[in-house]
Amino acid sequence: MEILLQEWLSVKGMILFTIGLLAAIIGVLFGAAGFILMPSLLLVGIPIHTTVAVNKFATDLSALSNVVSFVIKGRLSVKKYFSLMIISSLGGVLGALLAILLSEQIMNVVACISLIFVFMIVLCSNKWIVKDVKETEEQPLNKLIPFAISIYDGGFGPGSALMNITYFLKKQYSYLKAVELTRMISLSSCTGAFLFYYFTGIVNWGIAIPVSLGSIAGSFLGLKIIPYIQTKWIQMILPIIFLFLIVQVVTDLIK
Repeated sequence: MEILLQEWLSVKGMILFTIGLLAAIIGVLFGAAGFILMPSLLLVGIPIHTTVAVNKFATDLSALSNVVSFVIKGRLSVKKYFSLMIISSLGGVLGALLAILLSEQIMNVVACISLIFVFMIVLCSNKWIVKDVKETEEQPLNKLIPFAISIYDGGFGPGSALMNITYFLKKQYSYLKAVELTRMISLSSCTGAFLFYYFTGIVNWGIAIPVSLGSIAGSFLGLKIIPYIQTKWIQMILPIIFLFLIVQVVTDLIK
């Protein structure tokens, strides 16, 4: 335990905390935490499978802190969306299993196709992002979409929250509601995936804890910033983030 504390309080621990902090802020606002977290962890020398497991653990804790806050404030009903949480959890487990069975190159191909598909939807839909909508205007959800995204999230991750936010916005949910539901789905899929990685012995606590503490702090900071986000900013930033994610995945494919 003493060795772990020394590792968490070291310069490397502070760097990991900062990575988690920045990734969570970006993740809460625009659903692209993986765009910051995974490349940053790889850059400081963390192995790919450990990086994925740490990503799931950090996102899980930060999403949990958000969801608990939403439930306490009465903004999110676990009972209403319980079936969606179960489906997302199963998707996360399945995604983690596929990540172990499939090669990293195949996962990158899947990621690239998925991101390009959603990127085209974002480009073709420039009028569906609304600031305030009534619940009666929200369209019914197809649970297969969050399930498929959760599979991708459990096995890879970057862009998965952004896909969920995009889906909920497309269904006429407000931006804040889309973020709340996305955090709930992230909690579910990451919990399922993390448990799978944990029982396969991939998790490194010396890395996971400082990143996760940064993620928790960043998730609360992100929620404080959301009310000040303008609709026109979202319309401009979402396609840009998608494009960067696609470039990142394509770069990994051609290496």
